[in-house]
Amino acid sequence: MIPLLGPIALVACLASGVGIFGLIRRAQADRPLILPRPHQPVPWQGLDVLWLFLLFLCCQAVVGSLTTSQQARILITDGVSVEGADAPASLGPRLLANALAMLVFTPLAGLVLRLRGATSTDLGFRDPQPLEGLKLAVATWVIIVPPLLAVAALLDHFVVSYQHPVIDFLAADGSGYAIGLVLLSAVVAAPIAEEFFFRRVLQGWLETRLGDQAVVVSAVAFGLAHVGHGLGWVPLIGFGLATGYLARQRGSVLPCMVVHALFNAVSVGLLLLARPESTPPG
Repeated sequence: MIPLLGPIALVACLASGVGIFGLIRRAQADRPLILPRPHQPVPWQGLDVLWLFLLFLCCQAVVGSLTTSQQARILITDGVSVEGADAPASLGPRLLANALAMLVFTPLAGLVLRLRGATSTDLGFRDPQPLEGLKLAVATWVIIVPPLLAVAALLDHFVVSYQHPVIDFLAADGSGYAIGLVLLSAVVAAPIAEEFFFRRVLQGWLETRLGDQAVVVSAVAFGLAHVGHGLGWVPLIGFGLATGYLARQRGSVLPCMVVHALFNAVSVGLLLLARPESTPPG
C-alpha cells in the first residue's frame, strides 16, 4: 500500500488542481462557485445558540467525569497510580465517551430547536436533491484535501510539531478495537455533531446577522475550537470556509457531514500508515 502512496498523492493533487482551476474560472465569470439553493433563514436566536453550546459542554463534562471516575477505579483496583489515566493506552474509554457525548448532543439539540419551532428543514437535515449534494460533497473533498494536508505538513515540519493524544493512542494500541474507536469518534461522531453545531446552529444564526460573512466567523470559531495540538487548527479554518460555503449555498449540513467524514477518514488512514510498527494491526 505504501509504495502506492506516491501515485495516489499525485492523482489527488492533479484532481485538486483541476477543481481549483474550475473554481477560478467560475469566479472570473462572476458565477457562484456552488449554485445556491433557496432556503429560509433559521428561526433561532443568539440565546438559543448559547444554550446549545452550554448543552454541548454539559454533555462533554458529564460523560467525561463518568469516564474519569471509571478509569480511576480501574487503576486503583489494579494497583496503578491514578496519574496513569493520561497514558496513551487509557485514551480508549475517553474516545468512546467523547463520541457518545457528541452523538447524544446532536439529537438533544435538534429536539430543543424543534420545541422552539424549528422544522427538520431548518435543522439542515433535509436535502431535496441528495445525489447532487453528495456529488458536491465529494467534489469539495477532492479539491480541499491536498492543499489543506500540505499546509498542515508544512506547519508541522517548519513551525510547530503537531501532537495529539490519538496519535499516541494508535501508536500504543494497533488493535482493531482501538482503530474502531478512533473511526467512531473521528469519522462518525465528530462530523455529525461539529457540522450540525458550527455550520447550522452557529452559522445559520450568524447568517441572519452577517450574511455571507457568517461563513468566515463560523470557520474561525471551528478552527479555534481545535486549538491545543500544535497548529493543526490553522488548516481547519480553511476546511471550515469550504464546508461553511457549501452549507450556505445548499441550506443543508448533510453534504458537509460527508466532506468532514471523508476528510477525517483520510487523516486517520495517514496516521495508521505513519505508525512506527511495520506489522498490520492485530
